[in-house]
Order: sequence, then C-alpha cells, then structure tokens
Amino acid sequence: MVSDNERISHICRRLGYGAQPDMVATVGSADAARDALLDLSAPADASFRLDPPDEFDPETDRGNLIALLSFWLEQLATSPRRIEERLVWFWHDHFATDVRKVQTSYFMYLQHQTIRRHATGSFRDLLHAIAVDPAMLVYLDGAQNTADAINENFGREVMELFTLGRGHYTEDDVVAASRAFSGWVAIRDGSRARRPVDLDPWTSHFIPIRHDSGAKTLLGTTGRLDAVDAIDILLEQERTAEFIAHKLYVHLVGLEPATDELDRISTAFRADYDTMDLVTAIAAEPAFTSDAAVLAKVRTPLEKAVGVVQAFGGERGRLRSLGDTLRTMGYVPLAPPNVAGYPEGPALLDPHRLVHTFDFSVLIPEDVRGMSPVEIMNRLGIYDISPNTHDVLESVPDTGGRIAMAINSPEYHLV
Repeated sequence: MVSDNERISHICRRLGYGAQPDMVATVGSADAARDALLDLSAPADASFRLDPPDEFDPETDRGNLIALLSFWLEQLATSPRRIEERLVWFWHDHFATDVRKVQTSYFMYLQHQTIRRHATGSFRDLLHAIAVDPAMLVYLDGAQNTADAINENFGREVMELFTLGRGHYTEDDVVAASRAFSGWVAIRDGSRARRPVDLDPWTSHFIPIRHDSGAKTLLGTTGRLDAVDAIDILLEQERTAEFIAHKLYVHLVGLEPATDELDRISTAFRADYDTMDLVTAIAAEPAFTSDAAVLAKVRTPLEKAVGVVQAFGGERGRLRSLGDTLRTMGYVPLAPPNVAGYPEGPALLDPHRLVHTFDFSVLIPEDVRGMSPVEIMNRLGIYDISPNTHDVLESVPDTGGRIAMAINSPEYHLV
C-alpha cells in the first residue's frame, strides 16, 4: 500500500522534474499537490539571453552552450513553473536535435526558446515552428532539401517520430511530405561576405526557387502543398492526436493507457491541440495516482542529478560540473543519442550507468552530517523504504556515505 507522502511525492516527480521534498511536506494532499504542480501563475524566468553573434567563433560558441545548459539545469532544479519544465524536457526529447551535428549553440538556443515558448501551449503551433526551426533544418537535413535534390530525412521523421508513428503512412507519403518541406534554408554566419545580402543571419528562410511547387498527394490530400499545408494535413489525422496523447500519457503515468482512456483524451486533444488541457486530463485519470503507477518508471540520469540538488540544496552550481557524467551516461541535454531521443526504461539500469550513478555524489554538500536513513530518503522524495534499504544505509557510519548509497538504492532508481 502506497503511503500518502509517497503518493504526493509521485505527483511531484511526474508533473515536475523532481520530488521537491519541501513541497511534499507542506502541500498536505494529493489533490493539493496536483494543483501546485500544474500551476503556471509564477512568472517565467526571462533572465537568460544569448545575442546573435556577428560571426561564428568556436570558443565563444562553446561558452554559450555551457551557459545555456547551466540555465536549463538550474530551471529544472528550481523553477516554480514545474509542469513547464517537465514539458520542456518532454518536447526536447520528442523533437530530439543534437548540437554535435547542428554545431551552433545559437541555433540550439533558438530552438530551446521555441520549445519553452510553446511547451505548455498549442502543439499545433509548436509543430509548425519546429518544421522550419533552424536547428531542425540542419539536424535533419532540411536545409539541403531542394526541388532538384529532395532529402527525405525530415519528411520521414516528422511522420514516424513526431506525429503519426511507424506504419501509419506510405513511402509515397514520405516523398510527398519531403517535397512539400523543400525550399527552406538556415543562415548561420553573420558575415555578409558569406551569405546573400537580403537574408538575415541566424534564422531560417524560405527560398521559392528551391521549393518543389508541383502537385503532391499527402495522406489523401492533393495540391501544390508547402510546409504549412503538410503540417496542417498531419494535424488533421486522428492518429496524430492519438500518438501524442499516448506518448505523453506513458511519460506522465508510466503505464499503458486503457483503450477507453486513450480514446477519451486523444479525442479531446485533437479539438484544439492544447497541451495543458491534455496534461490536466491525464493527471485527472485515476491511473495517474494509482498504486501501480507509483515507482513504475526508471529514473533517468538527469532526474537523479536534479533530485540530489533539490534534496540537499546549496550546491546548484555544481550542476555545471556534471557534463562528463551525463555524457558518459548518454543523457546530456541538447545532445540526444539519436533522432529517436534519449533511452528510457530498463535500458537505464545497465551496470555502466548504475556504477556512474555514484558520480552524482559530487552534488552532496561537504558539510552535510547527522542525517538518519529515513531523513535522507525523505529528502530524496522517497517515503516508502524497504527494510533492506534502511539496514544498508544504517550500516554506513557517515552521512555523506549514506547519501551516496541512497542515490544508488533500488527506490531511487525508480520514479
């Protein structure tokens, strides 16, 4: 039987990006926790900004990337707009884009801002924006997609990974979509000597002469389709709402939805593609707070790191030193392993990642002491502790060692 505090912590973990133990101790009930986690009344943090560079400089670019990552990690750990941070990560994983191919931190910053701007709003608007986003144009080769040389990468992935899912389109649809998306370019360098003088740098542009303007048939619709038309056609498909609703349900609940649940939430979602309405509907389902959903997911390396910071505080600056560990574990923000996004589930419990979980001990304050096993686990947002875990932690004499063992406990590996 799941305790009340564990259920509250579960809501914090799933609708936010960590258990935030102080909240668990104060909200009082599962309903109050759900309301608090879905609350977007606090102002968004607009303090971080990158200015477009005059010219590309590798050293400056690396510094900007580190600054962007530091800002994002800080937001994950501390933002009062908790559901926003959960959704920013969800959409980054969904529209996975890798800075190692994009090779421009400013483009990644622009995409991050686009995702953040639309994360809790309209999926329709987000999908339209991502389709012509400069980083995405580079990452999935849309900038090389021209009437004379159609590149199918984005045309395929927008259907397979972003909207319909595999098996719900044909190869002819891939070709038609790719032709519709042709003609867009991403202008990187600010030097006018390296670009057409009439195109602003550091953004995307539509070049009519590069676009295939001929008739196309996409998913049964025929016309001289362009990128806007193609996205609208994808959004008209019942399968798109079902695909997104299913993915977000599994992400938040950790279980497969029943057929009637999925039909109900996906039908409502398709009406206007409002993401927060979908989240609210999922969070209202009885399955969301059921015993079966609690600790049903494997905690990601990023969730582990953020959880330690939230638990013990005062060491948030050390998040900046986690790049090597997160890279080793295949979980660096802005650098997904592939276009399908980050690994999840039991794959995260391999020996390599389990061993490197101890590396998060760098986040433990040096002066922490005098905490019992129960206090440590509660700070980590774990309230239902097995006797075996308690006995192992009790056997470690110093608090720092106990915390190091706690973050590699079976309970903390789950979320």
